[in-house]
Amino acid sequence: MNFIELLIVGAIQGFLEFLPVSSSGNLTLIFMNFLNMSPSESFSLSLFLHLGTLAAVMAYFRRDILSILMNIKRDKLSHFLIVSTIFTGIIGVPIYIILKSFLENLRIDIGSILIGVFLIITGLILKYKPNSGTRKIKDSNILDMAIAGIAQGISIIPGISRSGSTLAVLLGRNFDKEDALKISFLMSIPAIAGSLVLEAKDTTFVLSYYPALISAFLTSILGIKFLLELAKRLNFSHFCIGLGLITVVISIVLL
Repeated sequence: MNFIELLIVGAIQGFLEFLPVSSSGNLTLIFMNFLNMSPSESFSLSLFLHLGTLAAVMAYFRRDILSILMNIKRDKLSHFLIVSTIFTGIIGVPIYIILKSFLENLRIDIGSILIGVFLIITGLILKYKPNSGTRKIKDSNILDMAIAGIAQGISIIPGISRSGSTLAVLLGRNFDKEDALKISFLMSIPAIAGSLVLEAKDTTFVLSYYPALISAFLTSILGIKFLLELAKRLNFSHFCIGLGLITVVISIVLL
């Protein structure tokens, strides 16, 4: 990729990460179909670019993070993040290992079809997710934490939205939308950090991708508040379902 392409893919990552439309799924499709990367390399790079948005989330929620660290023994939000992260790892690490092995020999067209199917699934999850409830973080229990963690673990699959999945299950557990959004984004910090650790051995080439990381960070910092507001108002289920159907149809035609 040249410098301009790196800036563009970084900006796409920074923009989509805060919308429930699977940034990794969309980036993997772009890398495979427009930049001719293998499914395995596309998946690895899409995960690596989350480093930029991870830095942005930590900067945006720095006060919440500091409060959690200072009150970790008695803070309910810190308990939620710890327990949900444990369940994310239990579910997500085995899926990651299987995915990496599966993607090694996967053809680009078949990979595109699979991601398209998962985007459709994400769209259906978003379309039928419950409305906002009344429960707050202080009302959460172990079952809430476990279910949210499991949903996040499954979302390592390209095309399954992390924020969409966690929001859907939290709203399904009758959480207030504002608290559900806050939990979802704070949950992303240990999850993204964990995925970067898993990818560390395969990303020795990433120094050449630093413009994309900077682009992702700046886009995220500039747009996070606006995008969070946008995510509450627009129906992203239609975007995921439409993009998924187009991807599947085109990929089948080109088989």
